[in-house]
Amino acid sequence: MRIHRITLHNYAGVDHAVVSFDTRGVTVIEGDNEAGKSTIVDALDLLLDRSVRDRSSTKRTRLIRPVHRDANPQVEADISTGPYRFVFSKRWGKTNSANSTTLEVTAPRREQLTGDEAHDRAYEILDETLDASLLRALQVHQGTELLLPSFGNTELGAALDAAAGSVASVDGHDDLWTAIEAEYNEYWTPTGRPRAALAESQRQVDNAESDVASLEVQLREMESDADAAARLADDEERLAEAVVESTETRDECRRQVEAAEALENDLQSRQAELDRADDDRRRALDDQQQRTALVDDLERREAALAELNAQAEQSAPVLTAAQRHRDVAETAWNAARQRLDEMQQASILADRDREHLRQIIEAHQFRERHQRLLESQRQLDAADAVIEAINLTEDDISQIELAERTLIEARAAAQAGSATVTATALSDVALTIDGAALPIAHGDQRVLHVADQVEITVPDMLRITVAAGVEARQLASDVSEATAELSRLCDLAGVAGLAEARVARQRRVDAERERHQAREAMKRDLADLTTDEIASRAERLATRVSAYAAERDSETPLPADERTATRAALDLHDELEKCQAQFESAEDALHSAREALHTEEMTHAALGATLEAAQQAMADAERRLTSARGQVSDEELTKRVASTDAIARNAQITRNSAQSLLEASDIDSLRSRLSNAEAAADRARAQQKTNRERHRELLISLELRGERGLGAQLDAARGHRDQCTAEHRSLNERASAAKLLRDVFERQRAEAQQRYRAPYERQVEQFGRIVYDSSFEVEVNDDLGIARRTLAGVTLDANQLSTGAREQLGIIARLACAAIVSPDGGGAPVVLDDALGWSDPSRLQRMGAAITAASRDCQVIILTCTPGRYAHVGTAKVVNLPTSPRPKRD
Repeated sequence: MRIHRITLHNYAGVDHAVVSFDTRGVTVIEGDNEAGKSTIVDALDLLLDRSVRDRSSTKRTRLIRPVHRDANPQVEADISTGPYRFVFSKRWGKTNSANSTTLEVTAPRREQLTGDEAHDRAYEILDETLDASLLRALQVHQGTELLLPSFGNTELGAALDAAAGSVASVDGHDDLWTAIEAEYNEYWTPTGRPRAALAESQRQVDNAESDVASLEVQLREMESDADAAARLADDEERLAEAVVESTETRDECRRQVEAAEALENDLQSRQAELDRADDDRRRALDDQQQRTALVDDLERREAALAELNAQAEQSAPVLTAAQRHRDVAETAWNAARQRLDEMQQASILADRDREHLRQIIEAHQFRERHQRLLESQRQLDAADAVIEAINLTEDDISQIELAERTLIEARAAAQAGSATVTATALSDVALTIDGAALPIAHGDQRVLHVADQVEITVPDMLRITVAAGVEARQLASDVSEATAELSRLCDLAGVAGLAEARVARQRRVDAERERHQAREAMKRDLADLTTDEIASRAERLATRVSAYAAERDSETPLPADERTATRAALDLHDELEKCQAQFESAEDALHSAREALHTEEMTHAALGATLEAAQQAMADAERRLTSARGQVSDEELTKRVASTDAIARNAQITRNSAQSLLEASDIDSLRSRLSNAEAAADRARAQQKTNRERHRELLISLELRGERGLGAQLDAARGHRDQCTAEHRSLNERASAAKLLRDVFERQRAEAQQRYRAPYERQVEQFGRIVYDSSFEVEVNDDLGIARRTLAGVTLDANQLSTGAREQLGIIARLACAAIVSPDGGGAPVVLDDALGWSDPSRLQRMGAAITAASRDCQVIILTCTPGRYAHVGTAKVVNLPTSPRPKRD
């Protein structure tokens, strides 16, 4: 086939284009991207597609309509193929009246057709003269995968067969092969498996054999069942005796197990009594140990206090004047501190209010889910409420003690290091100190301690300003910091001072002991049950809410809801940050200090704090011991320990006696024998039942099968089997003959292919040596595809080559095929759409020479957007496509 001209009207993005081609040689169509080069090839493919008529409305025909105007796409091609020369045209309109198909044949005789007649006649000509698979194989489309072509199923095979000089005519050879294939395909699949007719014939034989075998088996089974029925009748008396014997054995074992289980229940009761006695004894011992610990603690604290009193007598500090001096010095700083404390308290109250309101919501939710509580749970919830409310640990007490001791030391240091102003009235006088009136009678004396600055005024006479030094201000700042730290720790603990912290800590210890006792009581009473965690949480939340409402003594009203409380807490946090900044600013002014306290004064202050703490600790110890003895005396505790120990020993003896009786009964062995006896009785009854049912079934089955006439059925089945076997043997012999004939002929065709493969290899190597060098060789497979390439003595499989080498080899193969099948006007044109993009400049130059050499015997059409790529194709005709102002499909 040769293409002389293609004309496009309103096709995709191409308004109008006419391209003429050299029918023998190379035509290079150049144009920018989207100029319409690839559209020309697409239009030819669509025109030659048998399934696409002018009235077809498919996705493919919809995509070729121009998007920039309302017009009907049209393709026209001037083609020669074999003895025919014709112009074939199609237009795809939106309506039937706009559709058009025309065919004008000018050789070998003139014909003019339209519509479906033109469509059908065009494909009659193409079917007669054109190998469609060869046309597709000789095309390289833009953007497709680079695959090497195969030409085994194209007219290249026929051309090579003729060139090799086969003995038989090509047409006759193909017709014979077609007939052999048809006969073979009647019996066998392409993979050599039997087709349905053979399989069905074999299946009929197998079914007939199966029917005969089944009837034979049924006759044998009938005889076996008759023997089995007789045996089952003999077994009936033996099985009845076995049922009676196994039932009596089971009943005797059951009586023995019931007696042993009574002993087991008694042991469980004795064990429960022993557990309760052990718990009572353990609690009595715990109480006695706690009493001993209280006595030891009191004795230890008395000894420590005696030692501290001895140390205090050795020191005689004078602290009264220094303390008054310190109080005056802190006045200026306390104002900022008081404001900060107020805001801290307000912020803490707001946070607690918010938490309180949140707990009210949670308590309400949990109370809706749990309404019932046991008496023992109330005791546990009360203890948990105390523990939840008091978070003090021994470390917290130690930190508060250390903070209070630090504050006492700082105050003593500040008093000793502050400036002292002594005023003695020589007559009655009214002084003003920092704006406050201070009358002094004749002979009286006033002492002022100045930590920062003080102004003394004698009305209408004198104003005196006394300023403390840097060291005194620093000491005052230390007192403020110590006071703040103590307040902070007390606020975090929720207590007013050290004494209240100790009381709260003891309350927590007592609550923990009570909670432990409550849990032990619940465990003992509930055995294997557990307390509902959700109910416990609901009760604790209710306790917290009630406790907070009772303890809250602020005049600030409680917010209406949790959201309001959250907003108020956030606002107070912001205000607290402002007060903290103001306090830090005031604190910076107090970082001056006077003289350091004398070592003896500081030691005395520290000793006084320690002495006071020791006195308080001893008083607390005495109070705890007195309280404990008020509840239970030491003598009563001793008696309780002895009593509970005796009860526990007696309970142990009773429990051991019950266990010995149970072990002597060997209840596990009795239960095993009972289980085995029950299983044996059940099995005997089941065997008796199965024996009777099987006997009845066999009698019924024998009666039914005796009425069927199995002997006559077996004779008929054997006759049918013999007939099916004879028919299958005949069909199988015909199928085997067809397969043998095909195998022999296929072997001959393979030998012929070996003969005509050589001319194709020579043609490929001829063009390849133009591109590479004289060492270039190829190996062609049975499908006339290139399997391997040899260059410079190195042989590689085609799939091992680089992308550029595979692309070059694919084009060389197409040129070789076209050169062989096209000299007499046959074959099809080679179409290369923007190929050789992976080739280097030197290889492009040689590819141009190879394309020129091949084009002497065939038609080559090249489409490219890179004109320089094919500049070395010396005899090429170049067609330039203009750039369209609108986007085109490329």
